[in-house]
Amino acid sequence: MNSKPQVELSVIVSSRNRAKQLATLIQCLGSQKNIEKLNWDIVIVDNNSSDNTKEVAYAFCEGSNLKINYIFESKTGLSYARNTGILTSKGSLLLFVDDDVLIPCEFISNALFGVQEFNEFHIFGFKVLPDFDGLHPPSWMTFKKPFNISQSFLPVHDLGAEPLSYPNRITNNPLGACFLVKKEVFEKLGPFREDIGAGQSGAHEDSEFFWYALLNKFKILYWPYAALYHPVTPERLSVKYLHKWYFNSGRSLYLVKNTGRIFNIKRKPMLGVEGFISNKLPPIFETILLKTKIFKVSIFLWMKLFLLILLLPLTIFLVLIKKPFYLTTLLAKALGEIRQAFYTY
Repeated sequence: MNSKPQVELSVIVSSRNRAKQLATLIQCLGSQKNIEKLNWDIVIVDNNSSDNTKEVAYAFCEGSNLKINYIFESKTGLSYARNTGILTSKGSLLLFVDDDVLIPCEFISNALFGVQEFNEFHIFGFKVLPDFDGLHPPSWMTFKKPFNISQSFLPVHDLGAEPLSYPNRITNNPLGACFLVKKEVFEKLGPFREDIGAGQSGAHEDSEFFWYALLNKFKILYWPYAALYHPVTPERLSVKYLHKWYFNSGRSLYLVKNTGRIFNIKRKPMLGVEGFISNKLPPIFETILLKTKIFKVSIFLWMKLFLLILLLPLTIFLVLIKKPFYLTTLLAKALGEIRQAFYTY
């Protein structure tokens, strides 16, 4: 008796109220080239949508040759949806794709080529480019350091034309819009943390997983030869969206730094200034700056907030070089951390 060939790749798409974008993405997946010998499937996780996401998914299930498995997840949150996708998946390789990206026809074949060439790596991030579709980016938007506030919140992830391991000189981890993970990583580390990320704290459920994987000696590679495009909607170019994103980033980072599995690791080399205080300075500094709290907020966080307020007049200078919101985004992030501190304890 011939056994069915093992599924090599599962594409996990989590979607919430984006039926139109989901249809476009599935069409992109259906047009992939040079994967005739690949045994793969698509797992669509409907994250409690109220639009016609279910009907769109079933239309492709019945009207295409793609292997599509539709799952409904009633708990709202990207991490809940992704974890449901992991449990449902059959592949040894898991490709996580946001429902609103555009994938070129050779993306999967190029991604798998990277996996074959660098088999010692466990997680792969890819180049994500913005698709402005006729929109004109505001003058304050920049992708160059210093004062780069655009890469994360758009999102965009372009580290150049050569493969790089994470962390590197530019960033610590891939972008969550699209990344590939060997399933064995989840079997050893567990799923995405479900109290952070979109639908919960607002951001960084993927970053937390990447950091935890790196701390556990898993290797992550930036593979630039598989590139995709992320449409930029008008609201993403607004100042209101910019500061809201950084506020949620602060909320999420506070939870990562102060609760959960990374917090419970004795040494925290990837957690910024707090990690430096905990790991490099005498214990008295950690006790005073991080553990001593005023109104539930650490001395260090209050110091960060007051310093940023004192620096705000420099915004006048930043306006002159067309980077007016650099300090205000840092302030929004600090306020997000302080807000989360009040609710955590």
